[in-house]
Amino acid sequence: MGDISKFVKQALAGALAITLSLGMGATANAGEDHQSDRVRNNAPWGISVSSYTSRKTETRIRRTGEVYLIRGLANIFSLGMDEIEKKMRAKGLDAVTFNHSGWKYRADDIIKRSKEKKVSYPIIIAGHSLGANSAVSMANYLAKNKIKVALVVTFDPTIKRVVGKDIKTVINYYVPNGKNEVVRGRGFRGRIKNVDITDRKGVGHMNVEKNPKLQQDLINRTMKLTRKTKRRKTS
Repeated sequence: MGDISKFVKQALAGALAITLSLGMGATANAGEDHQSDRVRNNAPWGISVSSYTSRKTETRIRRTGEVYLIRGLANIFSLGMDEIEKKMRAKGLDAVTFNHSGWKYRADDIIKRSKEKKVSYPIIIAGHSLGANSAVSMANYLAKNKIKVALVVTFDPTIKRVVGKDIKTVINYYVPNGKNEVVRGRGFRGRIKNVDITDRKGVGHMNVEKNPKLQQDLINRTMKLTRKTKRRKTS
């Protein structure tokens, strides 16, 4: 018990240290988006917002769509989302990972670009833990602003989530606790699938987003929804 208590204290201390450094705009690896082509625009928590116009000229983006991957607490408990991003970008997908606190900033960037016809569809959002909660919030917010969301994948949200209109498909991988399902809201006409993962050996809340099979399922779904684009020369 003493060892567990010590580990929890160390983890919380580490989370606090990272959180404080992010708040000051520090460049700690755990708090940064991994893309060198992202630009900072005074975003909260040191979160960088995509410069879509410049990114789409890069040859490494070879497929349509924008993928938003959301971490949970303090960026240290959801690093499977970073693994997914790396795998997606290797396939030419435009994917970015960020902290759950930055979902609205990202969504507002999408809404702004949509008015300029600079959004690449489909929009795909996934998150783990608190990031899963935020994934649904972000999808609902976009939908209310007339931005359709093709896919939302949640990895064990901490609370019950309700999805509304203009969200096509929702997949929730979760450990049932009576209050963390994703359910239909008013106007929802898509498809929801709550997948109980308790029978998967060694998979639980702390590592569900790190499971290779579940990661690959998200990647496969994304590949089916997106299509190849013509490569553009870097300016």
